[in-house]
Amino acid sequence: MATFSERLTELMAEKEIKSYELANIIGVNTTTINDWKRGKYQVFLANAIKLADFFRCSLEYLMGRNEDFGDFEPKHCPTFYPRFLAVMAEKDCTTYRIRTDSSISGGHFDRWKSGSDPLVLTLTTVADYLDVTLDYLVGRED
Repeated sequence: MATFSERLTELMAEKEIKSYELANIIGVNTTTINDWKRGKYQVFLANAIKLADFFRCSLEYLMGRNEDFGDFEPKHCPTFYPRFLAVMAEKDCTTYRIRTDSSISGGHFDRWKSGSDPLVLTLTTVADYLDVTLDYLVGRED
């Protein structure tokens, strides 16, 4: 499977879009786009959603977790933390269980509760633990 950096590079080539153009569209600097393409930095959720919306693909596809580009129609994302709590309740899970069973520390949950934007790499661990897609976890799909 592709990595995020490989998938981003592939999607940009398919759309024939330059780093500076994509940077202007999603509101980051060109260096950030190039760093993502080189795999130097991970992407935060808000920027991953902007990228996925621009390329009209799922977060699963963008992050290299799914090979099917498909015909993805994202829903408008709700605020992350309340959605996260709703998915945990649906799965009958607690942050304590996630902390004890995975590599996610309690500090992540505290920061998310305070409104911090999570790294998608961390959300991948949570999505795997809860057995859901990234798009479902963040509310982009039902």
